[in-house]
Amino acid sequence: MKIALTGTPGTGKSTVAALLRDTARIIDLNRSIKEKKLYTGVDRLRNSLIADLTKIQSYINSITTNIELLNGLIIIEGHLSHMLRGIDAVIVLRCHPRVLEKRLEDRGYTRSKIDENTQAEALDIILCEAIDEALDRVYEVDTTNRTPEETANAVKEILKCLIDGERVPPEYLPGRIDWIEEAEKRR
Repeated sequence: MKIALTGTPGTGKSTVAALLRDTARIIDLNRSIKEKKLYTGVDRLRNSLIADLTKIQSYINSITTNIELLNGLIIIEGHLSHMLRGIDAVIVLRCHPRVLEKRLEDRGYTRSKIDENTQAEALDIILCEAIDEALDRVYEVDTTNRTPEETANAVKEILKCLIDGERVPPEYLPGRIDWIEEAEKRR
């Protein structure tokens, strides 16, 4: 089973993925993009790589086939993971834009990157993209007031339900988190 663990930068994807290493095989998508040169160039304005989704898809397909044959659980972690085909479910980590702003400031992000990411979070950009890609297999976890361990446990709860064929608790269904007022305040 392939699970995308996605979210706006700063929501806790990498931290939570590290806590899930005993649960699943983790693929760090951002590291793979850099190390395997799965990009077409550099966006100088944003100081980031321009990902090549076709190359990324081929790479992910090539490394996950054997794991899936062994009935392994694979978590693909990264803010683009929800864009991949062949994903069984998407878990979107969310964070209140004001808390996200502080996290990104602490990381040394530029003001423009902070504004871009907090606005994207307030407008549910990644959640909407995930729903467009995966329809009814999208879940969201609010990391705002959760520790990384609590967030990892919430993700494990979702994974257990998916593996056991049970219904995922309603608190993780998309649409319960709404920060649109934050987007309006930031105009």
